[in-house]
Amino acid sequence: MTNLERLKIELSEKDYFSSPEKTQEVYCAVLEENNLDPFETYEKANDQVNLLESVYSILQMLANNLEMYIKVETEFATTSAAYQYLQKRLNDLRAEINRVKMDSHYEDEAGNVSGITSYLFFNGRTDRK
Repeated sequence: MTNLERLKIELSEKDYFSSPEKTQEVYCAVLEENNLDPFETYEKANDQVNLLESVYSILQMLANNLEMYIKVETEFATTSAAYQYLQKRLNDLRAEINRVKMDSHYEDEAGNVSGITSYLFFNGRTDRK
C-alpha cells in the first residue's frame, strides 16, 4: 500500500476537494510537504507520524473552509456542528500524533527526539532552577 492509499484510508476515501483529480493533487502535495512520497510504500514504523501530520493538515484546510467539508459530510445539520466535530477530530488527532511520537522515539528534521526517555530526562529533573 502506498502513502497516498494509506492517507485516503485515514480520510475515509472521501474526495473533499472539487473533483477526484483535484483531491489527489492536494493529497499528494500535503504528503510531500510532510516528507512523504505519495507513491512509495507506506511503512508504519517510519511514516506514521508524517502521515498523521498530513491528515491533520488536510482537516485543518477543511476547518478553514467548512463548505467543502459539508458538501461531502452531509450528516451535520449546521455549520457549527460540523466545525465542532472537526475541532474534536483535530484535537484527537494531535493527541494521537503526540502519543506516536512518544512511543516511537520520533526524531524531527532538527534532530530533536521525542520519546519517553527524553521526556523523563528533560521534564522529570528536580534540580531545575
